[in-house]
Amino acid sequence: MSYYASFQGRVYLGERNTNGEPINVRSPGNVADLSLSLKTDVIEHYESQTGQRAVDLRLVKQKSATVALTIEEFTKENLSLALYGSHVTDAGGSVTNEAIGGATPVVGDRYFLAHPKVSALVVTDSAGTPATLTAGTHYTADTDFGALQFLDTTGFTAPFKAAYSYGVATEIGIFTQALPERYLRLEGINTAQGNAKVLVELYRVAFDPLKEISFISDEYNKFELEGSLLADTTKPYDAVLGQFGRIVQL
Repeated sequence: MSYYASFQGRVYLGERNTNGEPINVRSPGNVADLSLSLKTDVIEHYESQTGQRAVDLRLVKQKSATVALTIEEFTKENLSLALYGSHVTDAGGSVTNEAIGGATPVVGDRYFLAHPKVSALVVTDSAGTPATLTAGTHYTADTDFGALQFLDTTGFTAPFKAAYSYGVATEIGIFTQALPERYLRLEGINTAQGNAKVLVELYRVAFDPLKEISFISDEYNKFELEGSLLADTTKPYDAVLGQFGRIVQL
């Protein structure tokens, strides 16, 4: 009986505890591509008796495997994994007397507040009795991004100071975490076999940092993660299934 394959399914990623068991398992969302590539490094021996210099022995020196998956959802968890970073949610708050524009602000230049999602913005100068600048007359503000441009500073005393409230926002760092290892699981279907179910487990994948991310593009954005499949030494060596993973046809 022929067994053809065309897979789809849902991918799950989990952290690993000290016993090698998956924890904090989550789905990264829609994964457009998932592939596993196996490789061996071999030493070849050539005979020197017949004049043919033929290969008569291949010795496997190393075995390795790489995993690649294309993720389409730019969640904080996915980006943290791809950027070797961590994410934190700022609960929001308020700021008073934040210096903005420096000692000699330039009309037309763009200056940035310490926080985005700004509301109730008030800009004052540094006179003995501080004067308040008027939005739309003396400056314009992009409250979503927390940016400000001065339109007219005539008669005011620099430096200027901003007071405002700011809302909840999630921040994601870059290169703040060690190499991440994940358990990977595919709960799939084989559409070439009447949607027969198939389970793929890769016990220990060490992901490389993201090679590229397109912040400006005309295409539907997605990013590819690659990693190395490592032996899971928490599992006993099995001559049939080994310590790397398994594919189960259900």
